[in-house]
Amino acid sequence: MKKTISDTGKKQAPQRYLLLDALRGFAVFLMIFFHLAYDLNLFRFIRIDIFKDPFWFGLPRLIVSLFLICMGISLAIVHKAGIKWHLVKKRLFIIGGWAAVITGVTYFLFPKSYVYFGILHCIAVSSLMGVFFVNRPKLSLLIGLALVASNIIVKPRLLPISGWLEINPMDYVPLYPWFGLVLIGIFLEHIRFPQIPLKENLFLKPFVFMGRHALILYIIHRPVLYGAVFAFYKL
Repeated sequence: MKKTISDTGKKQAPQRYLLLDALRGFAVFLMIFFHLAYDLNLFRFIRIDIFKDPFWFGLPRLIVSLFLICMGISLAIVHKAGIKWHLVKKRLFIIGGWAAVITGVTYFLFPKSYVYFGILHCIAVSSLMGVFFVNRPKLSLLIGLALVASNIIVKPRLLPISGWLEINPMDYVPLYPWFGLVLIGIFLEHIRFPQIPLKENLFLKPFVFMGRHALILYIIHRPVLYGAVFAFYKL
């Protein structure tokens, strides 16, 4: 985020935008809620239809949209004064590394539904593609809306990779149309959306905390939730 210089000339901690942290944290909260319900349904504690019920079908798509919009906003904040390639490389190493771990683990555990391009894969590649748009907000909005709208209206299947691999991945977030949400996030930063003032309170505090620790919560929440529900099922 923005860095400020104190009177002594030393760099202070990066400025945080409360709205951005809270919005990302809300996405984390919804993600945990959805995966808990998914696991409870898997072990037949509850009955939901994640494909036909409008709420359960739309919820994961809302979650992915929030994550990618927040990512676009963050990219524009970090790189608006020029692309910081050392940060791009660091992000690719961390996010891409965890994406590779998820692919490897899910391939070993669920070979017929492993994750070959999930949300972390999409974020890693979008982080590289998005930096070239951070100072082109109008173009970002135009392309972003075109990607999202064309998918809603036409619904093309450009690369049926899952069919070629003969699997049904448990998480699949292709660049088309989802990169469009990243581009819309870039535009939102340029109209100063994350700078909308918010006052931190007891209601917002948990979301802000989750937003600032989104990656680690994403990594640990699935094994924790699945393990807890599985243990309760065995008992």
